[in-house]
Amino acid sequence: MADSLAVHGHEIIDLVESHPGGIRLGMLMEAVDVRYGRMAMFHTGSTHGMTLDELLRHLEQRYKLRITGGVVFPGGSPD
Repeated sequence: MADSLAVHGHEIIDLVESHPGGIRLGMLMEAVDVRYGRMAMFHTGSTHGMTLDELLRHLEQRYKLRITGGVVFPGGSPD
C-alpha cells in the first residue's frame, strides 16, 4: 500500500481563496484530486488524518471557509 500524501488545510484554503466568487464543491474536489491524488489525507495544526470531506467540515466550523448551495467561499464570520 502506497503512503498517502499529507496536505495541510491551508493548501485548500488558498485554493478556495483563489476563487473569491466561490468554487463549486464538485470542482474543488476534482481540483484537489488532480493536485494531490485521491489518497491524500489532510491535517491542520490541531487535527490529523482527515478526509477532504472531514477537512471541509472542520474548516467551515472554524469560519475558514463557507459552503452555501454547493459552492465553497473564502471564510469569514457567518452572516
